[in-house]
Formats: sequence, structure tokens, C-alpha cells
Amino acid sequence: MQTIDDPGAALAVLHDPAFVVPPVPAATHGIAWLRSAVGRFSDGDAYTRRRALSESLLSTVDPAALRDAAASSPHLHPVQLLCTALGLPSSSRTTLATVRVVAAAYHPDTGDEPAADEAVRALVDLCGGTPDETTAARIGLLVQACDATAALIARARATGLEAALRDTPPVPATKRMATRPVTLTAGHPDLVDPSGTHAEPGNRTAAADPADRDRPEVRVEPGGRPGVRVGPDGRPGVHVEPGERSGTWDEAGRIRVEAGEVVRVSLQGIPFGAGPRRCPGRAHAIAIAEGALSASASENPGGGR
Repeated sequence: MQTIDDPGAALAVLHDPAFVVPPVPAATHGIAWLRSAVGRFSDGDAYTRRRALSESLLSTVDPAALRDAAASSPHLHPVQLLCTALGLPSSSRTTLATVRVVAAAYHPDTGDEPAADEAVRALVDLCGGTPDETTAARIGLLVQACDATAALIARARATGLEAALRDTPPVPATKRMATRPVTLTAGHPDLVDPSGTHAEPGNRTAAADPADRDRPEVRVEPGGRPGVRVGPDGRPGVHVEPGERSGTWDEAGRIRVEAGEVVRVSLQGIPFGAGPRRCPGRAHAIAIAEGALSASASENPGGGR
């Protein structure tokens, strides 16, 4: 598996409909059911429907209220804050521990699946006992906020929020699979906003919040498709980790990704992703982090950033 760590190349993959999330098998219970029922591992109509469920749930949560809750209760974990905002029980740390078990195994082959199966059953009960897509969406929001938002807060306390978002994204990478052969191309003249919003040819779009500022310029092909940004050494930005297959770039700065090939896409500089799968909880995560940081500043007004 090759890793694409240049922001332009990453945007090319994240925007291109030829790249999809690696599929997971259908399942009826446990962590495998959760993966098969959330938007995170879906594509096509199922993804559209399941993302809409997540967005609907998040629409009931005011980011400003989350920010205030995080500021007034800095001892609470983001999962506990989000549980309260979603109307779920949050007083017991058992809920947080259960979400952590699920989060550790959320991606295939990453955690203790038997323990995660039990934890998913407990979370289904917490959400009303019906294992449907709405319940999966609620659990998915808790799971995806769990480690990522806590990591964002911890890093932001050391470096500041903007630097943490830009330099050490809480989710360092994602994976995509090519559904057909794709050639990524370097060095086109138009610009795209790294937040994921396409610019008109020849125009730069404005950054909307701390997550979108201070990003490197990114090139897109005429017609709006992102291309590959060339690195300081003049070569397209693909980083290959030990044991991974090296990409083969031609003299024109092109690389071919074969059908069925899975690539690891770095999210450095684009911490909430881009394109149609951009994180729907972006505003909420930033709000929780801002609230937690304001509480830290109040407790230690003379220190830190």
C-alpha cells in the first residue's frame, strides 16, 4: 500500500469519485454490524442515506452549546459531552469505557473484536435497543469523536488549535480504493480551497475557519478536478513507508493507481477530509476543543498558548 502525503495528491483522491472507501462485509451483530451500518464504511446510496442520518443528529446539537459545556465541565470527555447533547445517558464513565472499546476496533483488524462485539451490544441498548441505521449513526458519532477529539484537545493545549489542526491532525490518514485505473497528475494552474470547496478556474477561495487557514496552495486540473502538488524537491508528494510499494512517477509528474488498489491518504493539512465525505462533525469537534482550551486558559492564565 502506498501512502499519499502531499495535500494536493490527497485532495485529488478525496474528491475523485473513482476512489471509494474499502468495502466491509454485511453483518448482523457486533462490531461487524456497526461497520456495515454506518456511513463511514459505505458508498453510493447507502452512504448518502446514512450520512444524512448523521447530519440530522448533529443538526440537533448547537456547537456553541457544546463549546460552553466543554468550558464549564473541562473534566468531561468529548464522548460524555456529546452523549448529553444527543440526549443519551452520560453520567457514568462506563459509557466512555464502552465507546473506547468500540473505537479501538472500529476499523477492520485493529482491535479486540469479541470485546467490541459486547460493547456494541451495550451501546445499542444505550441508544434504545433497536439495531438499525439510526442507532448505528448515533454510535458512529460517539466512536468517531472519541479518540480523535480528545487527541485534538491534547495537542492543541501544547501547540494551539490552528497548529494542531494543520500539523498533527487527530485522524492522521484515511484509506481509499480505486474502482478503475486512475492517473494522478501534477502541476495544474487553478486552485482549490483545501477545506474541500472547489474554486472557479483561476480564483482562490477564502478560508472559513482555523481548519482552513495557512494551508499550502493546491493545484487542480482545468474543469475543477484536483491534481497533485509537487513537493520541494520537484517530485509529486507520495511518501512510501517501509514495506510499502513505491509509486512510479513519470517525467511529467503522473502516477497510475490500478483498479482495486488501496491507498493510504494523509490528512495532514486537511484534518477533516475533503470532498463529499468531509467530516460532518467538524464544527462540533472544533467547538469542544475551543471550550476545553478556554477552560485551560482560565485555570492557567499566565502559561501556555
